[in-house]
Amino acid sequence: MAKASERTALRTELYDCCHREMRKELGTIEQSYLSFPVIKNVVCPECSFVCKLRVYSRDQLDEKIAAHS
Repeated sequence: MAKASERTALRTELYDCCHREMRKELGTIEQSYLSFPVIKNVVCPECSFVCKLRVYSRDQLDEKIAAHS
């Protein structure tokens, strides 16, 4: 059995499939939501990773859309 210092943590980085799903959800938020904050857990349909989506203002929404492009 591996020592505690050698164990790997849970995955935190997003794969391409996760970025596609986040872009889709951010587009939905951009078109549909008028009030903030929007806090959602988005499940990637390909890898089943749960992506935490937190948008606290319209300005932050624009930044997140640019980051996932």
